[in-house]
Amino acid sequence: MALAGTALVLSACSASKSESDTTATSATNDANYPLISQYSSPSGTYLAGIVAGHNRDYSVAADLMLHALEASHEDPRLLARSFLLTASVGRDRETMDLSARLLAVSPDQALAHLVLLIDAVKREDWDEVQERIDAAPKVGINTVLQPMFSAWADLAKNDLDKALLNLEPLSQKDGFKTLYGIQIALLKDLGGRPGAAKNDYLKILSATEQPTLRQVNIVADFLNRQGDKDAATGLLETYLQADPENAIATQALDRLTSGGELERVISKPGDAFAEILFGFASLHAQEKAYDTGLVYANQALKLRPEYEEAKILVGEIMQTQGRSRDAIALYKTIPLQSPYAWTVGLRIADEMDALGLEAETLETLEQLATLRPERFEPHLRKGNLLRASEKYAAAAQSYDQAIKRIDEKDSRYWSLFYFRGIAFERTKNWPKAEADFLKALELSPDQPHVLNYLAYSWVELQKNLPEAEQMLVKAVELRPDDGYVVDSLGWVYYQLGKYENAVEYLERAIELKAEDPVINDHLGDAYWRVGRHHEARFQWRRALSFDPEEEQVELIKSKIDKGIISSGTDI
Repeated sequence: MALAGTALVLSACSASKSESDTTATSATNDANYPLISQYSSPSGTYLAGIVAGHNRDYSVAADLMLHALEASHEDPRLLARSFLLTASVGRDRETMDLSARLLAVSPDQALAHLVLLIDAVKREDWDEVQERIDAAPKVGINTVLQPMFSAWADLAKNDLDKALLNLEPLSQKDGFKTLYGIQIALLKDLGGRPGAAKNDYLKILSATEQPTLRQVNIVADFLNRQGDKDAATGLLETYLQADPENAIATQALDRLTSGGELERVISKPGDAFAEILFGFASLHAQEKAYDTGLVYANQALKLRPEYEEAKILVGEIMQTQGRSRDAIALYKTIPLQSPYAWTVGLRIADEMDALGLEAETLETLEQLATLRPERFEPHLRKGNLLRASEKYAAAAQSYDQAIKRIDEKDSRYWSLFYFRGIAFERTKNWPKAEADFLKALELSPDQPHVLNYLAYSWVELQKNLPEAEQMLVKAVELRPDDGYVVDSLGWVYYQLGKYENAVEYLERAIELKAEDPVINDHLGDAYWRVGRHHEARFQWRRALSFDPEEEQVELIKSKIDKGIISSGTDI
């Protein structure tokens, strides 16, 4: 779900979003926390908080932990858990209080030090900032953060030379040369040495074949501020040649060509702290350390409340954690004029769909289709939603609109023809369905699900059986553990009269999809054909127990009663 924005400190393609600070006070009575009254003891409340945390209901978990903490004020484990929960949901006042309390009993808690440090940055108390940096443990990720933090605190006190000196240890760390280079350039830029900054910026660009969008935006802004608009424009145009649909770069180029200015990423030292925090929040999210990533992102948002990339990152993490409603609420704070509005709108629709809010999802997709009428994505998502709801005719119409907006020769879009083919097949419009499946395979010949759907349909229609066999052998090679694909190959063998082969593959399909009624029914038919009649009736009874489609029920009952009477093939 990565967006096009890139953290300058890590050159990581990611985006972010954060919950607003609820600034709730600690629990003082059960009326403030409706769930708490269900539990009669602090230990019960603690266990309930653990469960809420595992369920990713962080706000409730934080409330419960804070309530449990009232009975055990200095328990390090409980303090640490309560701190992490409140910091993860952006409840700043409680997080600040818990940081101080946690450090009093456990002085090496790096995140607690970070929270107090960022509060000092917010207040621009640079002496305290340095004290907080010095007090934090010099281990782990802090060995990377502290040189940068110290450098920007020095620059805030107008000492660029000391800042550059304090940053020097970062240049000795493996894997952080690019990070060091961008920090040096930014310090010199904000510190009033544009000539030296230009040299460092250009070194960054020349050191990589494809600079990140964040690097391009920073350097383009610098060049434009230095009066070299042509160079800034050229840099953005070059980037867009590689990524022509990038909304952020497009908007930046439009601003320049219309005589406007680019947004300066770092206009004061506090912005640099926010950018660094965002970069490391992205890194933690990439490593699936989501709770820690949320802490970093929320601290970045404390310094820059409208930091859209940080907001989107928090939203991404919420989506990953299944917190759809929280993600939607956060994404809705991104303004429509933002270059991220389009991507965020699609995410809102996805999360509404995940919540089963069909009407709201369709309304959102219609709004997005109006916002960007040339784009296919809202129509594709609408088609998928309608297809999942078994509204196949309407789904096909939405896919029609999506396909009108793409290059039909572009192999990336094979799935649109596949999905529309399914919708046509389900509405019994086989000629159009077949044409779409063949088009999907023309664009991407090795798609196992397309091979399976088309070949199985041919088998059901008793046509092109040799071709269907070849296609399904290929599909099984590509998806040997997909029970539906393996079943299709077994069924084509059945239709070709190769009953022993059919049994082999249908038994394998049952191992993969034991409770599928169709596969059980197919295996029963194959068993009957090879003379294993008792086993056939057993499989048919199993098929009935797994809720087959209504029109199949009487057919299966008839086979249980009479077996397969005809001498021909069966569908």
